[in-house]
Parts: sequence; structure tokens; C-alpha cells
Amino acid sequence: MGLAKGIFMVDNHVIPQNGGTGYEGDDPEKMLLYHMDRYGVQVAVLKSHGGYYAQKGTNKNELIQEMVKRHPDRFIALCTDVETQNKEAFDGVEWNIDDAVKELDNLLSTGLYAGIGEGFPRSRNIRKPLASWDQRLEEICKIAELCRKYKKPMHWITGGGLASYRWNSDMVRNIVHPDHFENSSPLLAIEVAAWYPDVPIILSHAGIEGSGYYMDFYEKSLYVAAACRNVFLDCGQWWTELFDKPLRDVNIGAGKILWGSGWGEGFLSQQWMPGQVPETYTAPNNTYSRDGMRNNPYTKNIWGWSLTQMGKLNIPQDDMDLILGGNAVHLFDIKTPLPANMLFKNTARDYLATEVPPESRF
Repeated sequence: MGLAKGIFMVDNHVIPQNGGTGYEGDDPEKMLLYHMDRYGVQVAVLKSHGGYYAQKGTNKNELIQEMVKRHPDRFIALCTDVETQNKEAFDGVEWNIDDAVKELDNLLSTGLYAGIGEGFPRSRNIRKPLASWDQRLEEICKIAELCRKYKKPMHWITGGGLASYRWNSDMVRNIVHPDHFENSSPLLAIEVAAWYPDVPIILSHAGIEGSGYYMDFYEKSLYVAAACRNVFLDCGQWWTELFDKPLRDVNIGAGKILWGSGWGEGFLSQQWMPGQVPETYTAPNNTYSRDGMRNNPYTKNIWGWSLTQMGKLNIPQDDMDLILGGNAVHLFDIKTPLPANMLFKNTARDYLATEVPPESRF
């Protein structure tokens, strides 16, 4: 057992902003670069995290954009509709998908963003009437249209099975009531993936986030990845045993799994169950720990745990290299010191549809 190493390592899932990261009072950028150098991570994919941690007067798209400008060789950024969500949260302006799409279009047109995510644009007002799936699907398809236009992937958030442990009221409501359906079941991604076979969809957390050792969302995420050529799994919070099924599945395999730790997630804490499977796992910081106490401390070194879990895998190094970086290089078109086909196998983007349906659903 040891730390997994790759020829070119990319963390596909990093939340760097101070406030809600678990690194309050510290310099997240400085800490992130230190961790990257310590573990040999060449590139981090930064996410704005949208309205989950809305802060008045703060645009988290701009925060990560500045990080990319300062370190273009180390960071790439994803975006979401931060301004539109902040206007709803603080100015009383009702959220709507057209304003969100316009904001995202402007952001992607700058060339500074590599995709959309983590969470999709949506209203955070829990007092609004429940939406139907058809309504929400129409909104998601408009987001997919943007990804098609700019040839960028999108992150579809999954996980959060332990709704009773959520301190974000909107996230609790998502699980209890299917008003924001894409969070309530990964299976719903199949419909969007079928309509947009040329758009890569990455299932953030691949069903393991805030769910402890409950695996219903994980199993559903595997179904979606196996059924759809353009769906990929973000596996950073998986423990070792979770890799077995997708690596054995000929419809998934190493070519559709991306390492993405969730570095900076404000709720990540380590849980320990000696002699059990899993022995260690990540869960919200306010779940019950093994001694019955709440509010376990944040995990400061998530990469150490995550790479140790992967280091237990006895798989071909080419497969390890794909998971730890190669797949992210292909999906996000990340520049590498040598041509990608000299570093990784399966470098062609032939897993995506070559023909696009003439008309979208909406």
C-alpha cells in the first residue's frame, strides 16, 4: 500500500474559495499550491461552487478566474451563474434560466473557463413551488446547449444521500422533494446524455458525497456511466473497494473514471470503522462520528487519504495514469509537457458521438 502516482496528475474537483472550504483564516491558494507540489499534482480543476455558499459582494467565478490568470499552468476553472444566484439571494431578483444562460455564455466566451459546474444553475429559493421534471429538464438542456456550443464538459452533481445531516436547507429539500431533480437521482442524467451525446457529462462525486457509506447513488451513477458513452465518473471520495465494479465493467473501465478529491469542500471529515468495509470514508463534518459526537474537524489532507485508497489498486499503470490525469487532460483539453498520446493511452475523443442530432428536445 502506498500513494498512487501518475505520469501527469489532475485533480478534477477542487473548491478553493475561502468561506465554506474548511480553511477559514488560511490562504487557500497558497495551501492548494503547497499540496499540489507535495503530491505531484500538476493541474487542479477549480469550481466556483455557485450558490451553495453565496456571499454578498463576492463573485466566486472571478476569484477562481484570478487564480487561473496568476497560475495558468496549474489551474483551470469551471463556472456557474454566480451573479444571477447572488441577485436572487441578496437583491430579491427572481432567478430565471435565461439570465443564467446569458451569464454563462459571457463567461465561456472569454476562453478562461473549461466547462460548467459543479452544481447546475437553478433557483435557491426554497419557498418557490415545486418544479416538474419537464421544467427542470428544459433548463438543463439550455445549459447543455451552451456546452455543445463551446465544446465543453459539464459537471452533474450527485451524492448527498444522508439528507438529515445536511445543514444547507435547499440541499435537504432537494433530496426529500424532487423539485430539483438532477440532485435526487443520477439516473436522470441518462435523458440529457441521450439528447446531447456530444457533450461530456461528469458525475461529480459519482454518488459518494455526504452519503457516508450508503451507496445507492453510487450504484445509480454506475448504471448511467455504463449506459452512456459521454458520461464519466468523478471518483475522488471513493474508498478502494468502490473501484472494483466500474473497472471490471467493459462499458466503464479506467477510461471513464476521473480522480477528483473534493479538496476544499467545507464538510469533508474522516470517519473510521476499524475492521469494516470501508474502514475509512469521508462524510459531512456534522454527521455522527464513531464516538457519537458531531462536528468532526475538517480533513486538512484529503489527497493523502484519497491517493492512499487508489494506491491499494493493483491495476496496469496505464489505467492508473488515465484515472489520475489522462481522462481529465482529454476532456478539458489540458496542455501537457509532452503530446498527450506519448503520456496516455486512449487519447482520441472517440468516446463521444460524432454525429449530433439535428434538433434538441427544447
